[in-house]
Amino acid sequence: MGLVALADFGSTYTKVTLVDRARRRMVARAEAPTAIRTDVMEGYDAALAAARELAGAAAAPELELAVSSAGGGLRVAAVGLVGDLTAAAARQAALNAGARVEAVVSGRLGEAELAELRRTAPEIVLFAGGTDGGQRELVLANARALAGAGLRTHFVVACNRAAAAEVEGILAATGARVDVAANVMPRLGALAIEDARAAISRAFLAHVIGGKRMSTDARFTAMVRMPTPEAVLAATRLLAEGSGRRPGIGDVVVVDVGGATTDVHSSRVGEVVTPGIEQPLLPTPTTLRTVEGDLGLRAGAAGVLDADRPRLAAELGEDRAAGLDAAVARRGREPEWIPSGGEEADLDGLLATGCVGHALGRHCGKLLLTTRRDGSPCLSVDGPDLREARELIGTGGVFAHRGDARRILARALERRDPQSLAPIEPTIKVDADYILAAAGLLAEVDPELALELLERELRKN
Repeated sequence: MGLVALADFGSTYTKVTLVDRARRRMVARAEAPTAIRTDVMEGYDAALAAARELAGAAAAPELELAVSSAGGGLRVAAVGLVGDLTAAAARQAALNAGARVEAVVSGRLGEAELAELRRTAPEIVLFAGGTDGGQRELVLANARALAGAGLRTHFVVACNRAAAAEVEGILAATGARVDVAANVMPRLGALAIEDARAAISRAFLAHVIGGKRMSTDARFTAMVRMPTPEAVLAATRLLAEGSGRRPGIGDVVVVDVGGATTDVHSSRVGEVVTPGIEQPLLPTPTTLRTVEGDLGLRAGAAGVLDADRPRLAAELGEDRAAGLDAAVARRGREPEWIPSGGEEADLDGLLATGCVGHALGRHCGKLLLTTRRDGSPCLSVDGPDLREARELIGTGGVFAHRGDARRILARALERRDPQSLAPIEPTIKVDADYILAAAGLLAEVDPELALELLERELRKN
């Protein structure tokens, strides 16, 4: 029951949070540049030493745990038979495992689809397709096509149960590593992604982390338990559902604004089905992660400008709007640049508002007027209903380092479309100390303490 060191290996900085389990407190937090070109444990050791000094801790941590998004994070491709069904289910399993989904291909795999997989070079391919007892021949044909594609990757097979063993044999015959998980869509309209998500996480730990060769220190592979986004999603679910003895707060939404992407994590305590409103063919998981690859503050800033140019121009005024393209281009060229204040800092705040507003709009469902097959009108929803979310939490550097972080989130909510199922009146909180990733990691060994820390640290902000 001594100190626990919770590390987050990022591509730019490594963050370390020290937790005293006996006192049930976070006692220090520090960060250091990630030594990605030499050995990432150098950055960890520097951050840990700084955190121990802040905490006045003479003793070394009794337990060291870590998450990682360094070296590009976890790169996965999803394969399925139908784009809106098994391929979409596979994609969601990969996202919930904390992956960057590099490609989604569906149907009969031809040279164009195989070329896309070779181009993106995923570390893991999640192979889905067919309901249990359903389509089999096309599933096997796709497995044979993948086996001949020359991919150097790890396969997770989560397809038609009747074909899974044969698919495993086809892929394993190439010398590839293959894990078999439960079908992500065992029957039409049923989504079962948890087993595939867990298999992806195991493959990440067993093969991907060591394969990146980011450290020669055995501590690194022993410490890393999951990708960083998976830890944030775990913390989101813990807040919503509780830890067993400690109740959760209900529906929660977390927005993570980064330099290249904006992730949205949500967890609902139950599915609300309103009579008379059509539900999507593919059900929405109660715990959900989406990634917007065109929305970010540096590499993704050009996407925000494309989506928000009229609004940004109106906010900035004619003179300042004339320099928007140059300002955004600089952010793409210099991803580590941080403005010290003034107009550039103001622009970062406006870009962050755009990231949150657009990402929330895409993540949350909409209430739509559509028609049934017989031509009669009906209302339908196409995603999660988060209108009653109790909390909206911002995480990421822009929220950790700005004094107007809550205002950014509030202004993004003001953009809510009338048809949107986005939160209506949530309590707005800011993750100023990166506690979400740390708590999601700590929940692996002490969920009660992880939830206590989340509630206490988020309450401060």
